[in-house]
Amino acid sequence: MSFAARLIHNLAIVTPTDDVGEDTDDYGQPIPGVPTIVLVRGLIQPKTTREVALISQGGPALSDHTIFLLPQALSTLAYIRYEPDDGDRFQVVGVRYFNFGRSPHLEVDAKRVLSPALVTS
Repeated sequence: MSFAARLIHNLAIVTPTDDVGEDTDDYGQPIPGVPTIVLVRGLIQPKTTREVALISQGGPALSDHTIFLLPQALSTLAYIRYEPDDGDRFQVVGVRYFNFGRSPHLEVDAKRVLSPALVTS
């Protein structure tokens, strides 16, 4: 089985834009531009058995995961979510590029943010 065939999750990589422009909201804060969204296939796995146990019991508000992706440009400003969006956010913490063997790929360290109180657009 190829590496790409193991990427079973439909994901979206959302990268905020720094194009704020001159528009402001009701509080005078700049309104950010439209983020860039790239649809990809990937595999999301919890880092430890602690996360697996907590997720099966209703889920922690924050947990650590590794996301496997095919090689592509990825910023630590981005977050990854399921497609369609289910409310989970995986904030990119670090990116490791593996370019050896027959399956070059990215291993993305991510922090899962599940609580609605912690999720921001």
